[in-house]
Amino acid sequence: MSNYRIKSGDTLSGIAKRNHTSVAALMKANPQIKNADLIYAGKKLNIPGSKDEFVGGNQGLKGGKGPGGTKGTQGAQAGAPVGDVPKGQVGDWIKEAMQVLSAAGVPADKMNPQDIAAIIQHESSGNPNAQNNWDSNAQKGTPSIGLMQTIQPTFDSYKLPGHNNIRNPVDNIIAGVRYSIARYGSVSNVPGIKSMRTGGGYVGY
Repeated sequence: MSNYRIKSGDTLSGIAKRNHTSVAALMKANPQIKNADLIYAGKKLNIPGSKDEFVGGNQGLKGGKGPGGTKGTQGAQAGAPVGDVPKGQVGDWIKEAMQVLSAAGVPADKMNPQDIAAIIQHESSGNPNAQNNWDSNAQKGTPSIGLMQTIQPTFDSYKLPGHNNIRNPVDNIIAGVRYSIARYGSVSNVPGIKSMRTGGGYVGY
């Protein structure tokens, strides 16, 4: 969702400044970039949010230790354990959103909290006010907004009653998770999550 196609004359620092983020955060979101001074016109960049203060993330993606020192998960499949909710403020938002989603009938094994956390980390770095004003969605007048970087039409399609604020972190997670399940079958099947599980880089969903 949150990406930018590099144009001739762009620099990584310039792209970072326009998107209210840092070169380090851009390189973290785009592991294919090894040299901050060497980027190529026409290539796509994943654009994180304006903060990089995330607790949780993808520590559990390969079965390593999660943020609480507990064993992470490989990603939820049907009937599999869903993993531990990350610690910290983002983890609290995820937990609250999952409670609302469960009450709405969403199966727990379709919304692995570690995978939700990884998407949030790469899409917005845990910043509920993150907004991408530079990608193709923004050019169409529907910028990607919030923790999971949803555009307004997608948010409106997948929000739940009483959760109508795209910038509210819980509401944004609810819509992002429901969209992910509708499109990919589960949060764990989002392309960026599947890619990282096999050692690749994150790609926007």
